[in-house]
Amino acid sequence: MTQSGSERRPLRALPPSVKDMNAHNATIPFNSWLGAEVLSAGDEGVRLRIPWRVEFGGVPGMTHGGILAGIVDLSAYMALMAAKGGAGPTIDMRVDYHRSMANGTLYTLAKPLRIGSTICTVEVFVRDAEERLIASGRCVFLSQGRTRVSDEVPG
Repeated sequence: MTQSGSERRPLRALPPSVKDMNAHNATIPFNSWLGAEVLSAGDEGVRLRIPWRVEFGGVPGMTHGGILAGIVDLSAYMALMAAKGGAGPTIDMRVDYHRSMANGTLYTLAKPLRIGSTICTVEVFVRDAEERLIASGRCVFLSQGRTRVSDEVPG
């Protein structure tokens, strides 16, 4: 038996625009503090620009690894936002640090590797203005957010 047009699953909504993605980032305190800007979103992945802040510094001449990990996570999520409108929480992440740098704008390219019904995997490359690889990473997300069950006991 075939499904009629009205019984078929609805088509997925159009992906958010770059403007919508940047508006979303502005509502997330950490993303806003980073100054992350989505530059483009398409079949090649999502590109972001993160301007340098003095607070990104670790030891002299280096960007703190936690900042780079946060940038990898943010970029991966933006790739899923562009591909499917969003995702649930990060459940696994790996970051490799390839080069030291400080006092420069960072650029990322995030590409979904797999978008599944349970988990999604995204690969991210962080580069400097000269296109040198600074860090790379892979993030795994739950495909959808989970509804929190209240901790209250009915009574």
